[in-house]
Amino acid sequence: MDYQDRVQWVIEELDSLLEDFTGAEKPGSRPGSLKRKAAAYLGKGAGDKISKTDLKRLRAKANHLKKSSKKTERDRGNQLAKQINFAYNFKVAEDTANEN
Repeated sequence: MDYQDRVQWVIEELDSLLEDFTGAEKPGSRPGSLKRKAAAYLGKGAGDKISKTDLKRLRAKANHLKKSSKKTERDRGNQLAKQINFAYNFKVAEDTANEN
């Protein structure tokens, strides 16, 4: 195995380890995580921290989904609202005002 083959193999291994949160989930990932939902609904990156503003926007999205006429969307809205309430109660979000 020469140098180029080894570099190509390492790149392929790294690609298999990395996960794109905007696409379909890979086996073993957590498809219902709040960061994944923030990536899906707000267009955030996978590694970005969730701010309080992001939680407010997600809460607005959850309230919109909860009022849907489709049962599956209402269920998704209820689940998202529960996760957001948990994040608020345990102060999961980063406070952007205190970063200075």
